[in-house]
Amino acid sequence: MAKTIAVKELAYFVCQSGNLTAEFFSNHDLETGKKIHEYHQSNYNELSKKEVYIKSEFSLSNETYILHGFIDGVLNINNKLIIEEIKSTSLDLDEITLDYHQEHLAQLKIYGYLYAINNGLDEVNLRLTYISVVDFVPKVFELTTTTNELEEFVMSILEEYIIWLNLLDEASKVKEETIASIKFPFKEKREGQQKLMSAVYQNMLNEDILFSIAPTGIGKTMATLFAALKSLKSKDKLFYITAKGSGKNAPLDAVELLSKNGLKMKTIDITAKRKICNCGKKNCNPDDCPFAIGFFNRLKAATFDIFKSYDIFSRDVILKIANTHNICAFEFSLYLSYFCDLVIADYNYVFDPKAHLIRYFDDDKYKPKVLVDEAHNLVSRSKEMYSATIFESDIRLLRKRLSSYKPSVRKLCNKAIEIFDKYHDILAEKALFVSLEMDLELNKALKHIKERVDEILIENKTLQNKDEILDIYFKILDFLRIADYYCDTHRMLGKINNDDISVSYNCLDASQFLLSTIKESIYGITFFSATLYPITYYMDLLTKGNGKYLQLLSPFNPDNLQIIINKEISTKYIDREASVDTILETIETLSKKEGNYIIFFPSYTYLNMVYEKIDNPDFECIVQTNNLDEDEKERIIDKFKTTTNTKFGFFVMGGVFSEGIDFIGEALSGVIIVGVGLPLVCDENNILKDYFEEKYPTKGFDYAYVYPGFTKVIQAVGRVIRDGDDKGVAVLMDNRFTHLRYKQLMPPHWKNIKLITNNYLLKKILK
Repeated sequence: MAKTIAVKELAYFVCQSGNLTAEFFSNHDLETGKKIHEYHQSNYNELSKKEVYIKSEFSLSNETYILHGFIDGVLNINNKLIIEEIKSTSLDLDEITLDYHQEHLAQLKIYGYLYAINNGLDEVNLRLTYISVVDFVPKVFELTTTTNELEEFVMSILEEYIIWLNLLDEASKVKEETIASIKFPFKEKREGQQKLMSAVYQNMLNEDILFSIAPTGIGKTMATLFAALKSLKSKDKLFYITAKGSGKNAPLDAVELLSKNGLKMKTIDITAKRKICNCGKKNCNPDDCPFAIGFFNRLKAATFDIFKSYDIFSRDVILKIANTHNICAFEFSLYLSYFCDLVIADYNYVFDPKAHLIRYFDDDKYKPKVLVDEAHNLVSRSKEMYSATIFESDIRLLRKRLSSYKPSVRKLCNKAIEIFDKYHDILAEKALFVSLEMDLELNKALKHIKERVDEILIENKTLQNKDEILDIYFKILDFLRIADYYCDTHRMLGKINNDDISVSYNCLDASQFLLSTIKESIYGITFFSATLYPITYYMDLLTKGNGKYLQLLSPFNPDNLQIIINKEISTKYIDREASVDTILETIETLSKKEGNYIIFFPSYTYLNMVYEKIDNPDFECIVQTNNLDEDEKERIIDKFKTTTNTKFGFFVMGGVFSEGIDFIGEALSGVIIVGVGLPLVCDENNILKDYFEEKYPTKGFDYAYVYPGFTKVIQAVGRVIRDGDDKGVAVLMDNRFTHLRYKQLMPPHWKNIKLITNNYLLKKILK
């Protein structure tokens, strides 16, 4: 069977060259490339043709290959035939030479050769045309070459590419063989695990949508991953996506275990740029980073190197190879993901319209299947993906930084600032301005600023305060991009803080965007979490109610978790000061039994209100602060691994310690949950409530406040029992936990519940 190779794919893999530059990261190709092509092609005479499809078949090393693609232009000018390749560029045209990017010339030569042999030509005229995205001015390179010369060139790069194809084919063959033969790595499946595996497997085969409530202890990571792997076909690419970096440890560990049992497949962990950057620089360009210089010249060798040496491309492996070949580790990882069968990454690489890997979901070359871990987090994350904010102070700073480079920037920024000024008058009387409509005048002003900044970035190799300028530039790009998605699920919000106006395009419900991605680009998706309660809420806000669901029971003995509800305490905002003494008494009562405990608060303010009243405690206090870095987070987790003295962690619900972390055995004896986890009652959340009330009558408050809040409670309580031998207590402090609204949301394994009215009863139960 003939193997089909796209001309561009061949040219870019073998012949790519050059540096990582700002042009590579810009969105010019997406936004203006097609427009530039169409504009240039519209000037063709009637004898010339555009977008000419061509293909030819070749035999090499007893294999048949088909090269194919679309020629931008087959020109007939004064009876002279010319093959044209068009490229858009943001660079100054004076800087561009014929071999500026060797892959562009290679692509043109391949097209020229295919056209020549298909039409019996002995020589062919080639034209490489670069067109400026600023003013659409072209720069043209022309050459005439013989078909024999082109044949020698094409055959040489085809032979090199076939080496790579054979490497990929061998990896694919081994992957399919080992997936077929691999056995489940444990002797016995846990209760509920087989049900989950069967459901995921069938869902992926049917290319459908599945939601699974899978409590801790079922072994959902291995179950979902193993079942999804068994469902893979030749064109399938599996994505395992998570909300937080720590969430990737479990799937990576599962793949490592499967690989020890015989699985061989190319797997990559896409790590956040700030965690994998091997230069410590913010900007990937030759002026700021040595790993950007000649990146594309060395990329091919690095790719061969890692593919021949490893199957699992972890952060450490990627860094090692990137440093060996002196290339950017982050961009290397994104490139490698093209050739991997399993991609472990953050949610945004699948669903965020601004993310780099969205390319996989616009291309029919791959058939993505997706596993969404801790799926309850995707509701809020997806809304963030389709929201954007711009500040008046951003524009003022941009004006200050760039006016000396191009005086017209001042005028354009002043126009935008005038638009912001109108909100000063509006917000003088109210804290928040809300509109169903976008500010089209602001969009237009920001678009003009963006275009002028594009010119400045092109014309100036070095800029003072470049990081600040690029930060604001990307904010403007994001704002304009979200404007393209703005619809009835959005609200425009105007706010003022310390005399600084902000305008936001706030997405209240991203389900239509998620569902569109799923329907158009995903061939089977499973959402799973221990806390998808109530399931209708998550199905509504992730897939507009589409899909099936499976609810599994916890495999742990419910008697191992003692739920205690203090029904006499109120933690509502107006009652918080009065609640402090009762919370302190509860802490004192628990501290009498040596162990590690966590108190989860709804806010840092409430946390500090209680913590500041603790005087000379007999236990160690570990207090979460805002903006913890990774090192401090790990130090706190390590403290809970020791049980030599009693410790109390003062943490916030929904924070880094309330999910995705295992405190197994004696590492955690119990938790105190202060309040029902309601988000802050504020104008923004009330807007959300009103939106949901209109969409889901009588459910507005639940959808905006109750359900997302109680999810945090379930996650926090879930820290206590992490395996079958764990035992512990969860004290829920709020009388609302006894209300029907909340009782209906409690997981089935919360069976061992006792009500108390004072700490004397708490002592009695704890004994």
